Amino acid sequence: MKKVLIKILSIVLIIGMQTNLCFATTTTGIGTTEVKTATENIERVITSIAMPLGGVLIFASVVIAALKMIANANNPQKRVESISSLAWICGGGVVLGLSLIITGIIVNIATNNTGGLLGN
Repeated sequence: MKKVLIKILSIVLIIGMQTNLCFATTTTGIGTTEVKTATENIERVITSIAMPLGGVLIFASVVIAALKMIANANNPQKRVESISSLAWICGGGVVLGLSLIITGIIVNIATNNTGGLLGN
């Protein structure tokens, strides 16, 4: 059994080395067009999905917290819980904003300051 496993492993390694050699002669690395395409895709996803979705979620959270505060106006304990949820909403907004800033910095570095995220 051990000999069979060694032979199978040897065959897999030989095939793997040959395919790597074949791929090594044809690949040239990541060019500027690939980086630019990836940057444009990231920018499109963030501007079309992440920002609007984050805005809608924050707005809906504020509305729900306000409705809870109105509904619990006579109960001080539940009203405090509703008010404390606003801190979590603010925290989520800060995290969303920071993620956009960090993504912008990363894209700006990746494109060598040639017009990155939201800076076109």
